[in-house]
Amino acid sequence: TGVEIPGTPDAERFREKYGITDEYLIYVGRIDEGKDCPMLFRYFLEYKKRRPDSKLKLVLMGKAVCEIPQHPDILSLGFVSEEDKFDGILGARALVLPSKFESLSISVLEAMALSVPVIVNGVCEVLKGHCIKSNAGLYYHNYFEFEGITDYLLTHPEEYAVMQKNARAYIDRYYDWDVIMKHFGEVVESL
Repeated sequence: TGVEIPGTPDAERFREKYGITDEYLIYVGRIDEGKDCPMLFRYFLEYKKRRPDSKLKLVLMGKAVCEIPQHPDILSLGFVSEEDKFDGILGARALVLPSKFESLSISVLEAMALSVPVIVNGVCEVLKGHCIKSNAGLYYHNYFEFEGITDYLLTHPEEYAVMQKNARAYIDRYYDWDVIMKHFGEVVESL
């Protein structure tokens, strides 16, 4: 599939609408146990406990079908408009996807299309593969790797900027509709 970003996303519009002034990680999708969201919540809360001065937030977009901890730094927005979704992703430090079982992940590709690095569960070979091939994401297998990744993305601006460029280049190389249609045309021609 290809990835398209509708309109002109605006991170400031999102921040103003939802009153978010600090750095944040974003999760987009169904909020449930099958996506390993409870693990993400445990990791994020542990991160906040170990970093009491951190102002980092976790923003959630999507239908909640599992319990979301009540915490001032976890913001669950429920269903949002497409405009809010893309504005929110654009403003995030990273999109995080804790799922162990993904076959593609449109939200990861949408984040990369917006030049936003990703943090994914390293157990999922597909998500791990996106990170390795793009050099635009990092993957974890346990809490301490999650903590290290989060700290790294917040404290290494030069490397972060390279990851942003790599993310967009990866989408342009493999998930742009023109590239996909060209490959599809080649398959049809060969048949």
